[in-house]
Amino acid sequence: MSRWLLVLLLAGAALRPALARETWQLATAELPPSITAKRADNGYYAVLLRRVLQELDVDAQLHFLPPARAIQETQDGRYTAVFPLSLTPERERELIASDPIFQVRIRVFVRRDDPWPGGGLQALRGHALCNIQGARLFPALETALAEGWLQMQRVPDIGACFRMLALGRVRFVVTGENTGFEGMAAVPDGPRKFRMAAEQLAQQPVFLMFSRQVKGNAQRAEAYNQALRRLRAEGVMQKLEHQVLPQASVSRP
Repeated sequence: MSRWLLVLLLAGAALRPALARETWQLATAELPPSITAKRADNGYYAVLLRRVLQELDVDAQLHFLPPARAIQETQDGRYTAVFPLSLTPERERELIASDPIFQVRIRVFVRRDDPWPGGGLQALRGHALCNIQGARLFPALETALAEGWLQMQRVPDIGACFRMLALGRVRFVVTGENTGFEGMAAVPDGPRKFRMAAEQLAQQPVFLMFSRQVKGNAQRAEAYNQALRRLRAEGVMQKLEHQVLPQASVSRP
């Protein structure tokens, strides 16, 4: 009798619908190579993010939008969260910040025959800079651009910045270290034409930021943070970063 009861219980379990995995609707923007709809893996930020969500048994649906719209519509509750964002007091009032997804090292790239020795933002004054559209690097640079004493050319992809650098149309490419490595590689013989200056301008953490208008998001943010901390403590994220991030070495004149 107990055998038949077991059979019936197993049959009933098989007929029950499987619990659906939760899917987070995530707003983002085209910021290649770190995040882009043009790659199958959506860029290295998406790879890192999905590895954390794997721990939570959660899927991610990415929605590529203009940056300001991505932030606003997440604040309004249309999306679960938005990334990659820097942290500001205004954003923190409207959104719940995760632990940092990644630490971006902001670097200066120049032509290999350029003797520029460094010297911070003041040493960039009077020369054209370049970066991709939509990228916001760190507060001091954004202030300098807003005040007009630094000028930035904006292009759709980082390779275009390095082509402009090769032609002398800009003197500096100011961008994240790994994005710069990708841009160098996009130009034929790029590593022989360009170098990354030894000076690091800044280190900027980027965040996944959850809408305060979506029910349960405080708990989602905490679960995400716990999973991220665990993976970092185990060395999983560091190993994955080494696998997926564009790499190069520092060169000096």
